[in-house]
Amino acid sequence: LDRYTQAIGGAAAAARLTSYTATGTYDGFDSDFEKVPVDVYAKAPDMRATVIHMRGGDSTTTYDGREAWAAAPADLTPVTPLSLVGAALDGARLDARLAFPGAITPTLTDWRTGFPRLSIDDRPVDVVEGKTPAGASVKLYFDRETGFLVRSVRYSTTVVGTVPITVVYSNYQDVPGLGVKMPYTWQVTWTNGRGTYNITSLQPNV
Repeated sequence: LDRYTQAIGGAAAAARLTSYTATGTYDGFDSDFEKVPVDVYAKAPDMRATVIHMRGGDSTTTYDGREAWAAAPADLTPVTPLSLVGAALDGARLDARLAFPGAITPTLTDWRTGFPRLSIDDRPVDVVEGKTPAGASVKLYFDRETGFLVRSVRYSTTVVGTVPITVVYSNYQDVPGLGVKMPYTWQVTWTNGRGTYNITSLQPNV
C-alpha cells in the first residue's frame, strides 16, 4: 500500500485532489460495444455519478455518500435504488471511493496478505485483501514493478450465489496541476456483462 501511494505521487499530492469532472468514452454490452460519450462527476470522499450518453438516452449511476440510484432508457421504472439490488449499494460506495487514488487505505479494513504469487498479462503482481464496512471481501492486485493498482475483485452475494465483479485499471496519467496520477481507463466485468470507460479530459477541483 505504501508503494502504491508513492507510485501515484505521494499522500500529499493525492490529498490535493478533492473533486473532478471528466469526459471520455464508454463501450459495453449495453451500447453494443459502440463507443459513446460518458461524463463522470466525483467529489471526495465518496460521491460519484457517471452519465453514459447512449443512442437511446442517458444511462446514469449515482452514489451520493449514503444512497445510490441507477436509471437507463430501457428501465420500466425511471430510477432504481441500488439498495434494493443485493450488494450493489456497497459496491457503488466502493467505486465512488476508489475514484480517488489516495482512498484505498481508509476505505478497507482487516487487511490480509500471503496469497500465492501470480502474474497478470505476464507481469508479477502483489495481492492484498481487505473488507468493506459491510463486510464484503475485496482483493487488490498491484503491479510489482510500477506499484500501480491494476485490478480489484469484489464479491457480491445475490439470490443466485456469490458473484465476482472485476475492475481492471490502466492508462495511469498525471492529473493536471496536482502531481498525482490516476487511471484514465477502467474496465468493469461481471457475470453477464462488461463495460470500458476511457477518460480523455479531466478537470480537477471544480
